[in-house]
Amino acid sequence: MSLALNDLLICCRQLEQDRATERRKEVDKFKRLIQDPETVQHLDRHSDSKQGKYLNWDAVFRFLQKYIQKETESLRTAKSNVSASTQTSRQKKMQEISSLVRYFIKCANKRAPRLKCQDLLNYVMDTVKDSSNGVMYGADCSNILLKDILSVRKYWCEVSQQQWLELFSLYFRLYLKPSQDINRVLVARIIHAVTRGCCSQTDGLPAKFLDLFSKAIQSARQEKSSPGLSHILAALNIFLKTLAVNFRKRVCEIGDEILPTLLYIWTQHRLNDSLKEVIIDLLQLQIYIHHPRGAKAPEEGAYESMKWKSILYNLYDLLVNEISHIGSRGKYSSGSRNIAVKENLVDLMADVCYQLFNADTRSVEISQSYTTQRESTDYSVPCKRRKIDIGWEVIKDYLQKSQNDFDLVPWLQITSRLISKYPSSLPNCELSPLILILYQLLPQQRRGERIPYVLRCLKEAALCQGKKSNLESSQKSDLLKLWIKIWPITFRGISSEQTQAENFGLLGAIIQGSLVELDREFWKLFTGSACKPSSPSVCCLTLALSICVVPDAIKMGTEQSVSEANGSFSVKESIMRWLLFYQLEDDLEDSTELPPVLQSNFPHLLLEKILVSLTMKNSKAAMKFFQSVPECEQHREDKEEPSFSDVEELFLQTTFDKMDFLTTVKEYAVEKFQSSLGFSVHQNLKESLNHYLLGLSEQLLNNYSSEISSSETLVRCSSLLVGVLGCYCYMGIITEDEAHKSELFQKAKSLMQCAGESISLFKNKTNEESRIGSLRNVMHLCTSCLCIHTKHTPNKIASVFFLRLLTSKLMNDIADICKSLASCTKKSLDCGEVHSVKDDDDGGDGETVMEAQGASSTGLFSAYPASTVSDANDYGENQNAVGAMSPLTAEYLSKQDHLLLDMLRFLCLSVTASQSHTVSFRGADIRRKLLMLLDSSTLDLTKPIHLHMYLVLLKDLPGKEHLLPMEDVVELLQPLSLVCSLHRRDQDVCKTILSNVLHIVTNLGQGSVDEESTRNAQGQFLTVMGAFWHLTKEKKCIFSVRMALVKCLQTLLEADPYSKWAILNVKGQDFPVNEVFPQFLADDHHHVRMLAAGSISRLFQDMRQGNSSRSLKALPLKYQQTSFNNAYMTAEAGIRELLHDSQNPDLLDEIYNRKSVLLMVIAVVLHCSPICEKQALFALCKSVKENGLEPHLVKKVLEKVSESFQCTCLEDFMASHLDYLVSEWLNLQDTKYSLSSFPFTLLNYTRVEDFYGSCYKILIPHLVIRSHFDEVKSIASQIQKCWKSLLIECFPKILVHILPYFAYEGTGDSGVSQKRETATNIYDTLKGDDFLGKQIDQVFISNLPEIVVELLMTLHETADSDASQSTSLCDFSGDLDPAPNPPYFPSHVIKATFAYISNCHKTKFKSILEILSKIPDSYQKILLAICEQAAETNNVYKKHRILKIYHLFVSLLLKDIQSGLGGAWAFVLRDVIYTLIHYINRRSSHFTDVSLRSFSLCCDLLSRVCHTAVTHCKDALENHLHVIVGTLIPLVDYQEVQEQVLDLLKYLVIDNKDNKNLFVTIKLLDPFPDHVVFKDLRLTQQKIKYSGGPFSLLEEINHFLSVSAYNPLPLTRLEGLKDLRRQLEQHKDQMLDLLRASQDNPQDGIVVKLVVNLLQLSKMAVNQTGEREVLEAVGRCLGEIGPLDFSTIAVQYNKDMSCTKADGLPKDRELQWTLIMLTALNNTLVEDSVTIRSAAATCLKNILATKTGHIFWENYKTSADPMLTYLQPFRASRKKCLEVPRFVKEDVLEGLDDVNLWVPQSESHDIWIKTLTCAFLDSGGIKSEILQLLKPMCEAKTDFCQMVLPYLIHDVLLQDTHESWRTLLSTHVRGFFTSCFKLSSQASRSATPASSDSESENFLRCCLDKKSQRTMLAVVDYLRRQKRPSSGTAFDDAFWLDLNYLEVAKVAQSCAAHFTALLYAEIYSDKKSMDEQEKRSPTFEEGSQGTTISSLSEKSKEETGISLQNTDI
Repeated sequence: MSLALNDLLICCRQLEQDRATERRKEVDKFKRLIQDPETVQHLDRHSDSKQGKYLNWDAVFRFLQKYIQKETESLRTAKSNVSASTQTSRQKKMQEISSLVRYFIKCANKRAPRLKCQDLLNYVMDTVKDSSNGVMYGADCSNILLKDILSVRKYWCEVSQQQWLELFSLYFRLYLKPSQDINRVLVARIIHAVTRGCCSQTDGLPAKFLDLFSKAIQSARQEKSSPGLSHILAALNIFLKTLAVNFRKRVCEIGDEILPTLLYIWTQHRLNDSLKEVIIDLLQLQIYIHHPRGAKAPEEGAYESMKWKSILYNLYDLLVNEISHIGSRGKYSSGSRNIAVKENLVDLMADVCYQLFNADTRSVEISQSYTTQRESTDYSVPCKRRKIDIGWEVIKDYLQKSQNDFDLVPWLQITSRLISKYPSSLPNCELSPLILILYQLLPQQRRGERIPYVLRCLKEAALCQGKKSNLESSQKSDLLKLWIKIWPITFRGISSEQTQAENFGLLGAIIQGSLVELDREFWKLFTGSACKPSSPSVCCLTLALSICVVPDAIKMGTEQSVSEANGSFSVKESIMRWLLFYQLEDDLEDSTELPPVLQSNFPHLLLEKILVSLTMKNSKAAMKFFQSVPECEQHREDKEEPSFSDVEELFLQTTFDKMDFLTTVKEYAVEKFQSSLGFSVHQNLKESLNHYLLGLSEQLLNNYSSEISSSETLVRCSSLLVGVLGCYCYMGIITEDEAHKSELFQKAKSLMQCAGESISLFKNKTNEESRIGSLRNVMHLCTSCLCIHTKHTPNKIASVFFLRLLTSKLMNDIADICKSLASCTKKSLDCGEVHSVKDDDDGGDGETVMEAQGASSTGLFSAYPASTVSDANDYGENQNAVGAMSPLTAEYLSKQDHLLLDMLRFLCLSVTASQSHTVSFRGADIRRKLLMLLDSSTLDLTKPIHLHMYLVLLKDLPGKEHLLPMEDVVELLQPLSLVCSLHRRDQDVCKTILSNVLHIVTNLGQGSVDEESTRNAQGQFLTVMGAFWHLTKEKKCIFSVRMALVKCLQTLLEADPYSKWAILNVKGQDFPVNEVFPQFLADDHHHVRMLAAGSISRLFQDMRQGNSSRSLKALPLKYQQTSFNNAYMTAEAGIRELLHDSQNPDLLDEIYNRKSVLLMVIAVVLHCSPICEKQALFALCKSVKENGLEPHLVKKVLEKVSESFQCTCLEDFMASHLDYLVSEWLNLQDTKYSLSSFPFTLLNYTRVEDFYGSCYKILIPHLVIRSHFDEVKSIASQIQKCWKSLLIECFPKILVHILPYFAYEGTGDSGVSQKRETATNIYDTLKGDDFLGKQIDQVFISNLPEIVVELLMTLHETADSDASQSTSLCDFSGDLDPAPNPPYFPSHVIKATFAYISNCHKTKFKSILEILSKIPDSYQKILLAICEQAAETNNVYKKHRILKIYHLFVSLLLKDIQSGLGGAWAFVLRDVIYTLIHYINRRSSHFTDVSLRSFSLCCDLLSRVCHTAVTHCKDALENHLHVIVGTLIPLVDYQEVQEQVLDLLKYLVIDNKDNKNLFVTIKLLDPFPDHVVFKDLRLTQQKIKYSGGPFSLLEEINHFLSVSAYNPLPLTRLEGLKDLRRQLEQHKDQMLDLLRASQDNPQDGIVVKLVVNLLQLSKMAVNQTGEREVLEAVGRCLGEIGPLDFSTIAVQYNKDMSCTKADGLPKDRELQWTLIMLTALNNTLVEDSVTIRSAAATCLKNILATKTGHIFWENYKTSADPMLTYLQPFRASRKKCLEVPRFVKEDVLEGLDDVNLWVPQSESHDIWIKTLTCAFLDSGGIKSEILQLLKPMCEAKTDFCQMVLPYLIHDVLLQDTHESWRTLLSTHVRGFFTSCFKLSSQASRSATPASSDSESENFLRCCLDKKSQRTMLAVVDYLRRQKRPSSGTAFDDAFWLDLNYLEVAKVAQSCAAHFTALLYAEIYSDKKSMDEQEKRSPTFEEGSQGTTISSLSEKSKEETGISLQNTDI
């Protein structure tokens, strides 16, 4: 031992002497020795080396404590009755003792904290606890605690949770103890610090401590002054923020308890501003907790109580008064005072207003408990009540009544905030009055301070109006007038610099909402000197460009335009000049002043987008195109979220009002046809822009000086140049290569080189602070120019260009500066972060990584040498914050440090972004230099800057999309263990480290060829993860660290979903991450649990996406089921433990939270795992019963999940799984699980009877198969039905539980044998006389088609079937196809069951198909039923399974097709072909695994059908070949099925080219595309087509016209259209001849026919698959034909084909109508909609069953039309005819005599026409039995209604002997046309304010539907062509109805039927002429010309308001 230490040791021992005088001498010596440098050095070294045999600081402190104890004991035992001077000397003695301790601690810890935290804490707590010492030393010890312990980060991190709690309890008791000797402010400060420490270093204080705060607040109520209350409330704020996550209900209750007291304190005590601030924070926090994200009602996630509502009203009243007081103080105070109130008060008031403002409530009575002396807990005493006004009226009053800014501005602030935060809070009716008040405020006080606030408020109101889509026309009109007045005031306000930003903001909001029409004056702002370019002005200009068209010129005065004023510059060019050269001289070279564009920052790429848009011919479209591109995350403006927002989001997740996992992120996909977007550049403007930009850069380069020039300006200019080039490239104007070669790019390079020289100068002058700020700005500019994402955006292109500007020298210089700055940093962290594990005496935190990881691992948490500890300045005195500062705070960093970090970020992003692009620097070299900064010889992670530096490299160097080489990853991870060990107790640092390593994980899973480095890197990373997980299990990581760890593990699962390498090794044991992850579902903290639950999908899906647009791949079944079991059991176990003590009120929050976690787990599994969907749903049902999950919450979740599955409602979703759920429920075989206890409320049933009544068809089969017949009878009695009739109704579903087991071959499976025995017993029971008895066979036969369908629906073919049982369906099955509802069987069992049924049939048919053939419509029923099942579901797996069922059944039919299928063969073939084609056409653009298999299955089945049809059905395929081939051609683009499709095409066209039935059809096919894969097909088809020689153009057109396209599939004609366009283009000479011929003979002209055909084709394409492609192709053909005289086309009357066919029938109207209707119904049988096909089938069966139907069949069966062949399945037995019931009504006219029926009201056209048509059919006026039977079809299809309506009206009028129908129909049809005419007239008037009449507005919105008008015009046209029974001439046929044909003509004209309008005008004219003639002369004369057109025009004007001479007609 050294002599110095020896002296100290002797001195320390002397301190223990008994004599006080000796001790006093030694104290002075002691003070001197502990300052002696040599002594200090030895003590420091011994303390750091941890060698106990040498004297160290801890030992000295122990001596000192003994001395203090001795002195204290001496003082305590001294006499008490002594003189005052003796008392004074004793007090002095105590102060000396206390100061000695403080002095010693300072000396010991001056360089770094070397005293043990435990010793210091024990000393302080023992001293304070000792009541005898409390008065003497308490204050000093408390100061030591606050300044010397809690302000030191090392100690802060070493305090254990128990110690925090002890400190809290100790000091809170002192605070509550009423003693004059206690400094309560100091105690409150300590409570504040301890609360912060406990909540930041542990998971927080227990909820029981809330009572202490409540007591403190209650006691403060009694005191006039409340010392330290602000600290107590600040501590409460911290406490509540952490506690609320786990105990929201409890926190709300404590808020309800203490807030009335706080409101009382506010009003009754004189509070200082700081205390008010803390109370406001507390109030705001309570509002966030009660109303997360503004939720108002409990069903939205709010927590409400009557008490809370009362508090809100009182708070509102208090805030109104407070704001008034603030205004009063402002008015009467002297000197300058801020007129605005603080933002936190504004926010609070806005939140309160939003919660309380209600349209129904204008005033409320409140009990002013907070203004009375009554204790808050005493509610027996009545409070004084007072009425207060509430609502928007209050705000308007305050805005109107006050003329003083101090009163007015706070309310303007509140209004702005309320509208911006909650736009929905401003009702439509209040919008106009509010804007009017604000408008009146604008001009009142030009120089007042209110103007900015008024403008901001108007801006928010404008934005709010833009979001409202339901404003009435009168409101819009009033608002328009106001905005028209506001606009010029705002416009003039631009000249004021003080309010320029606000004025531009308001202009932008008005433009954005299109609230006024932009006038030309507006553009003057951006062409002159009214204002200079700034961010607000440029943002406003952007909005204007995207919404309005830039005019060519603007008048500046009476004579001069902008173009003339600016020397022949256009407006666009003037704007460009304003942006680039604002107020610069024309001679750029001589100008030294820089324009604003180079002096200040603008939003990223905004200027560039404006400049490029201005050079486009369509600037508006260009700017819109730019704005449609989503911003990169790094360039998105960071909107500051409230600090509590993530907890608010958690609350909403807990109540399931926010379910993020349901929202799938759609990747931004760039259109492939960018070049064809139609943007064309204005070449002159582009050249001008280039010239201006070059001029700018030349100016900078000419004035450049490396010493003087600002590198910021140079970088800004080069960024502008490459930004413009990037935007041009994105628009497709130039290519990237052209951009690189451009002069602009070269100038940008020159500018960056100059900037690089300026940066190089800094290399050797890193201490020059003057340059640091400028250099930081340069780094920020450069960083903002980079984009690390791979998406194709303007940002990305500009980033690539900017990267190419970065020279190797520049990058190396920056890297060298980084090295220099890193090496000359300050010393280590002031509060000495270094500590060793061996230093831990508590034993709890002392394990090393050797213990945690096993003996073989390196010591992650082992001790580090004392040399890492470096000296520090006084660490305690500079701590202004409460508690110790984190080493991550910016206060520890110097300006140089900030520059270093900025440079590092820039270099990291540059290196990352450059990996996939050509650059001028070597990225690997820069990366190497960056990694060299991590060299262990220079890196000192105790220094804050080095810690920051490592965190930056960790986060930004490994890119998410650009991976690092694995050896670099190893080097980057090298210091990770060290930094974690050094800071493992600092929770803030640990959380940041874990947050910054996420991108590393992606790199670890890259599958590098360097396996050794990969293993090394993975090992380093997983060691750290394992250590953190171990600490988590040991409860040594707080929740924020655990959340970061969960995110790391989640990312690990995404990188390695099978946990092949993601395995944590702890203490020698391996734990795969996929097993570790579910354990976080049982975490103690709710946020951690919910995060894990929301991320649980990583255990079910492979998140690695090769192609982001494809769906995620599911993990194997074994993984998924294991994961589900683990997750469910872990989450459920947490609830089970708590339910035993569910009555404990302290556990209510925890139970609710645990239930939410379980529900979240199940919800996520439901959404992401189809294979576990049923299992999860059953677990949910079971949990409702077992774990008490709230049904309303479960329903909320299920509704949202089912909505994400596109289910129409919750009931449908649950019903689709009900079979499984009921089966599993009944399988539990527990009396608790009876059917009546099933949670039917989840299906939205309130009563069990409703459940039984709706679902008995599902329930009864499960009860029957379990022999629960008593329950069957119980159900029957409850739903009041016969139980036997229920058995008969459910018979088909019962049989599927029985028959397959009869057919099962002997498998030796005991389970199957058991089920066969059960099935036999059940069937025998059903056959018994007590049940169905002998009628069972009859029930069986009559329900055979339904039984077949039910059996087919049990199909479940797996991919791993035995080879012996393998079928073709196995090829289309996947390993992860979920099983259907039970029971389910493979296809071979279903086939065996069919065979069993046929064998059991009394006639012993060979197959079940023979039995079905005897039932006419059985095949149609079965096929339709299968299609209905497919149409009902949106589940891709279920849809695929049904397709397999369809494949199975159709394959059976195809094998038996030769038998004719009972005459249904043609129908079956056609139905199957079109069903498959429709499914193929519904394919998505990208295939998933299951959709590809579905698609392949359809192609396979279509191939089988085609082969069978060609082989066995002769000419059956020729009618469908064109549709099949046209559908297949586009499929060749899909590589997955290309071979399959080509094989089928080759079979149809090449293999069958000699087939006599197909030869002609192949000849008529459209040509195949000129593509290599179609080469043989094209040659074959052309060979057949041109076998008779080449075609002329006329023959080509005739060939095109010979094919009639099937209406719903116009896409099949696409190739024909393309070929037609080629032919028209190549044969222009022949085209001229054809055009001349068509003009000579329009009626038979081929060109006219072609144009009509093309127009019909385009009409058919609307709303169909491939609409765009067909319309474009038609347009190109019409373009080649050129302009025609459309009058020749318009007069063509295209007679319906069915009408033409009807000409061959006897002249019986009923038979002709039958043919027309049957033809239409036959066509609908091949439509896509199953509903329409079903309706058509019903109508066909009914029509063909009538007597008329039979007569028609006999008459028409000999015709060549194949229609009856297809309708064979619908033909009923001839023995019985269907009698159509006659309607017997007293007044048949009554149902149709309703204006609302005839004139559309608020409904759509579809609803209107269906309602009108069905009203006719229900009226009883229809006599035709065929028409009467069409109602099912009319209810299903709009087009059919439009076709049928004229026939219905015709039929009614034919029976109208008394003309009552004619009168009624004339009135209403005339009324329809009158309404339409009036509204079309109203719409065509000049733009005056619209009528406020709401009725007319409704009409205007709905009646003008052109479809409705065309429908009624078609009725008139049809009737006009029919012969009237009583008419004499053809002219009389136009008057079936008494109409005003002039109104009809006007409506026809509005529908663009101009020639029809002319025809009707002529009819009107002739009618009027005839009427006049009859009036003048009783005898007919040749005098019709006597009535002049002018006189008729006058009459028409009088009658209808329409002039016949109007040029419109």
